[in-house]
Amino acid sequence: MEGLNIGSSYNLLELKGIPYTVKNRGENTIDVSIESAAPDKRTLYRSYEPIPDPSWVTLTPNRVRINPGDAGFSGITISIPDDPKYAGRHFHALIMAKTINPGMFAASVQSHLRFSTGKGPKTLEAEARYAAMVKLNYDMWPSALYLKKAVVGKYDSFKSEGKGFLFTNRDEEEIELVISARPWGRQQSPPGYETPKDVSWAKFEPSLIKMDPLSLKRVKPMFDIPKEYAGRKLAFMVQLSLPIGTIVNFTHRVLLDVGDDGTASVTTEKVETQKKKSKKEKSK
Repeated sequence: MEGLNIGSSYNLLELKGIPYTVKNRGENTIDVSIESAAPDKRTLYRSYEPIPDPSWVTLTPNRVRINPGDAGFSGITISIPDDPKYAGRHFHALIMAKTINPGMFAASVQSHLRFSTGKGPKTLEAEARYAAMVKLNYDMWPSALYLKKAVVGKYDSFKSEGKGFLFTNRDEEEIELVISARPWGRQQSPPGYETPKDVSWAKFEPSLIKMDPLSLKRVKPMFDIPKEYAGRKLAFMVQLSLPIGTIVNFTHRVLLDVGDDGTASVTTEKVETQKKKSKKEKSK
């Protein structure tokens, strides 16, 4: 829950029509106590802090008797003190239900209750991602990188063809982008090219692009092309994202021609050379 105000109380049963529910799956009638508690570090959710005082969360009734196969219900009320120091924070509470029947095997269950006095963590993270994406002011060239001299195994397009991607940061603030290869993501494949589903062999250096204000940076493709792609033409997409995971670009692509595996031809040449040497030796 988010958007709660300090100095206010919220009855979740009245607001959302959802009570806290405990189900008796046993064969005996049980008495159950229900209370709130603060989580420890092990159970605390990320971006939240333990509720300062469990009395902020009350349950009515806090004790229920439940027959076999039935359910017990309790209403939850959140009461936040009228203190400015609690504004804009995210709290995590536990709801603990446990049997109190004497002479029976004790059973317990816990549930999590999270609420924010203001915007919740997910909303704030979404706003941060949007703000980071909006302020980006960069260029990536070319939109399609054509590589004609690729070979199986290790392949550095800068060394072989002098080709790669060029990034321009037009902003007066530094930016960080993550670049990665992804399978083809368009409806139509480029004519004559295959679009492999696994492109884990395609990497970029650097993979995390850090750019100073008003600067240029080159990024080079570094491939380890499997032998199965020898003599084939391949195409895949290039994805750009923020370090927090937000995708900001999925339009650029790489198209490469992989040459035939030269192993067979080299072996043949060696055999032919050996035959010629043998003939010369016999003629002597």
